[in-house]
Amino acid sequence: MKAWLATAVALLLAGTASGATVQDHRCLTGGRNDSIHLEWRWLADGQSDVRYAGHRERLPLRRVSLETTVLAEDRPYQLDSIWEEHVDGRLNGRYLLSTQGALVLDLRYERARDGRSTSFHDDPEAWQEDGCHWPSAP
Repeated sequence: MKAWLATAVALLLAGTASGATVQDHRCLTGGRNDSIHLEWRWLADGQSDVRYAGHRERLPLRRVSLETTVLAEDRPYQLDSIWEEHVDGRLNGRYLLSTQGALVLDLRYERARDGRSTSFHDDPEAWQEDGCHWPSAP
């Protein structure tokens, strides 16, 4: 297995709860007027979690599907996955994540209650080694 594929798979297969070792994280912005910010973490044990700006709690995610697409033999594979967010034991929503190597190509959140969808894009300016840092709201 090529090193980049192993890295990509490790990122998607990585951590659970807040006590797990963080493998990697991404800072994403979306919603109306780019007013919603979230930090996506891949954890060392194969799970992921998210934390929204302005909130302390992390929401654990559970991957429910993963599809791999070979776009070109000399390029990283595209990985499309669906992650579920449960709150108090009930499905709160789903994250549809598309990555290629270390790049987040697309992230969309679908709220379970009404199907409302919010799209996010990578926000590299917010990325810091210790997590995401967004400007404070005015």
